[in-house]
Amino acid sequence: MTKRAIDAIRGALAERRLVWFGIRGEDGEALLQIPELEASYSIIAPLRSGRLREESNVALEQISRRRPDLDRYDIDLDPHPSAREFSARLMREVSGRCVMMTYRPSRLISELAFSMSDTMTLAGLFKDRQQAFEYKPWVETALAARGILGLDWRYVADQHLGRAQRMVAGGRPHILRASRTSGGVGIALAETEADVERLWRQDPDSFVAVAPFLDPTVPINFSGVVFDDGSVRLHPASVQLIGIPSCTQRRFGYCGNDFSAIKTLGDDVLAQVDAMGRAIGEWLHEERYRGVFGVDALVDGGAVRFVEINARFQGSSAPSAEIAHALDVPDLFLDHLNAALGGQPTDSGQTIAEWTASQPDLAHVVLHNTTGADLVRDPDVPLSPRSRGVRLAQLPEAGVPLADGAAICRVTLDRSVTESGFALDEPAERLVADLRRAFVSA
Repeated sequence: MTKRAIDAIRGALAERRLVWFGIRGEDGEALLQIPELEASYSIIAPLRSGRLREESNVALEQISRRRPDLDRYDIDLDPHPSAREFSARLMREVSGRCVMMTYRPSRLISELAFSMSDTMTLAGLFKDRQQAFEYKPWVETALAARGILGLDWRYVADQHLGRAQRMVAGGRPHILRASRTSGGVGIALAETEADVERLWRQDPDSFVAVAPFLDPTVPINFSGVVFDDGSVRLHPASVQLIGIPSCTQRRFGYCGNDFSAIKTLGDDVLAQVDAMGRAIGEWLHEERYRGVFGVDALVDGGAVRFVEINARFQGSSAPSAEIAHALDVPDLFLDHLNAALGGQPTDSGQTIAEWTASQPDLAHVVLHNTTGADLVRDPDVPLSPRSRGVRLAQLPEAGVPLADGAAICRVTLDRSVTESGFALDEPAERLVADLRRAFVSA
């Protein structure tokens, strides 16, 4: 089945080179299946492949000699010479006939697509169009009108802060959230009236979304791809790892995904996830969205509640593709590229329940710098996990400082690591502690 998808993509490429632009180059590993892939540009973690020429496999951190916190970094706002050099190299790369595929749109890529339109075709949406789908109040309101169960957000103006304080006055914690967030940045938990005033954000929107904090819940994530004919192919679901203190300093920070733990949630929950994904894909198609999307949700008792759409690839995308490869079915990278080039799905796809029943055990954990200061790898401490079935990725080069909040590495394991999504089991915690010993203050 994978071969049919690759053949369709190669036909649509029409002998044009394929260029990958990711926030992490390694996320594009699935694209190595396509012979036309000739270049990878990224913010961190260049794509691991001897097939690409060194000058066409570039990460900004190699030029700047620093790894940023990706949840706060935006290349469109970076004034440093290293960012300008990176952009100039990318412009030279697309001066020949090519198709560019991105992890997420940016102003830089939109500008290249317009200014280099004689040679470069963008396989995806322009930033200004995609950005609408990152605006959570619009998305939540539209999906609620279609009957999709959400979190009962209330949008409170800055001038009405007292209204939010009254919501927590009864002792029930509430979530405060900005209209655009990433990786847990822009989300806070208010347990008292004083917390509300301390945490209130002054955003350009002049309002904050407020909702009751639901506990206990299980955070989940899945992906899909919308095609031009309205078809929606869904991809594996996982229990999302959120706010684990050994991995992130953020209360709701993203720490990875457990594709094994999803198997414990039951058939009814999986059916709800599937129905939600297809309904969201249908709405996206009506709004002229094409390509990959991700969904975060919460399992609250027996109900699945929508949290947010990620109108792009996600941190779960690379392991999701690994699962698809193991089953010889098209992964979401192939599906996205096919959809973005105007193609149709090469098969009918699988339900969430079918994915869950067949997918191998797999989890990945993302470690972040939680020290409040820059870290570097200690060359005298070996990075060799003692456990079998453990693989490391996205490691920085020796001597490259990691900013506070930056990703240290990603650990992939051939087993489950969590039950709740908010804590790791003991072997995984020991592994995280061992890996942290290899990083010291810069």
